[in-house]
Amino acid sequence: MSIDLGQGGRAKNLVQSPLLRTTRQLAIILTLSFLFISGGLVYWQVAMADELLTYSSNVRMALYSEEIQRGGIFDRNGKVLAISNESISAAGAMKYERFYPYENMCEPWLGFVSTQYGSTGLESVREKTLLGLTGGSWLDMLKSKFSDQKKGYDVVLTLDANLQKVAAEALKGKAGSAVALDPRTGAVLALVSSPSFDPNSLEENWNMVVAQENSPMMNHAFGRFPPGSVMKVISSVALFRAGIDTGELYHCSGSTVVNGQTISEQNMHAHGWVNYDLALAYSCNTYFAEKGLQAGQGVLRETAEGFGFGERIPFDLPIDKSSLTESSFGGAMNDNLVASSFFGQGEVMVSSFHMALAVAAVANKGKMMSPYLVERVLGPNQTPIEVSEPKVWRQPLSLAQADKIKGAMILAVKEGTAQGGRVPGVTVAAKTGSAEPGGAAESHAWYAAFAPAEDPRVVVVVLVENGGAGGQAAAPIAKKIIEEALTKKGGGI
Repeated sequence: MSIDLGQGGRAKNLVQSPLLRTTRQLAIILTLSFLFISGGLVYWQVAMADELLTYSSNVRMALYSEEIQRGGIFDRNGKVLAISNESISAAGAMKYERFYPYENMCEPWLGFVSTQYGSTGLESVREKTLLGLTGGSWLDMLKSKFSDQKKGYDVVLTLDANLQKVAAEALKGKAGSAVALDPRTGAVLALVSSPSFDPNSLEENWNMVVAQENSPMMNHAFGRFPPGSVMKVISSVALFRAGIDTGELYHCSGSTVVNGQTISEQNMHAHGWVNYDLALAYSCNTYFAEKGLQAGQGVLRETAEGFGFGERIPFDLPIDKSSLTESSFGGAMNDNLVASSFFGQGEVMVSSFHMALAVAAVANKGKMMSPYLVERVLGPNQTPIEVSEPKVWRQPLSLAQADKIKGAMILAVKEGTAQGGRVPGVTVAAKTGSAEPGGAAESHAWYAAFAPAEDPRVVVVVLVENGGAGGQAAAPIAKKIIEEALTKKGGGI
């Protein structure tokens, strides 16, 4: 049986069909839009929540810090580095203000909290911990959400405030950095960047601080610089791996020529007959240049990579990657670049923090420990909810190679270029560096050391930017830090 709708029915269907299609298309568009918006909300509020929370420009967290008692930051002996104190706002409401008792001594790595500029440094990367929004049991976090007295978690650092103060005062008035590590664990004992700024008055002095010469907002310990002769600590391993006879005598006449390029000793000083030990102790560039050419670029690349060049250092704060060439490990190196790289010139760029890790590997019998700054996190009732454990990051050299380099570094302090870092009654192992930054600028002064050499407890690397000779400008600073680190004053490091 069929039903004939007639002309009217067919016309009605013709009118309804486009309308139905339009309705369906609109429904599909609305559905897709809903899914797109929902997906965006999920992405930004769930997947990207942690990144947004600790983003330095996220002033929402800084505002939240006024309502909650942000956890304190303490040194290894309980001395306050950052704390939130109660105060009264202009509207008469109670709020919390961040206070830094050591003023400019821990900046910029400690960071700041500002309702105008957000948060930076450790204050930023540990934001959720300090606000009590992570860590601990779910019950602790739930209690803190509904508690009238909201308080974040305290963070205890490996840093020694006394040692930090000594290092900061020794670098005062200079551009540069000082890093002190425990080579046995990787714990950071002191971390100074100069010039610095006072976070307590940052908002009112912002324009002056950001316009200041030598970039106080930049962490000079994490930035890259040409290392000069401190690089010989690393390139020594390349010579060993290549089978270079370290006992063979080499005659230094003060300069050598590689492909038409003259490589000179500092002040054109001729060292005469030297073996490896004397070449490192006297910082003989021509020895490392010529022996480096014999070793070749392949072993240099492998050695640098073994020390972590081109890789991100596993640390609480971001550090520039060290590089052997401008393209890190890509592309070929000509003989001139290979020769100059062996004594820390050419295109080699290293942070003083990374150099401290390299020297620590020598001090620690070939093992490079993962560096860490946060020792533990304390939750409600000062219960530890996070405790750092020392761990090996890599092993770039053998025990025998480490002992060989250590012996030459001890000789450098006894009778070589590193004599300026001598400490009475203590055997110090050290290497100097005077790195040419290019142009007419003064050399960067480096000093890398560890002590006591028989049983190393502290590694110190000092960089004085455009300071001249490392043995003169950087060595006295390193000496002060080592002396403080080996006394009981700093908490018995």
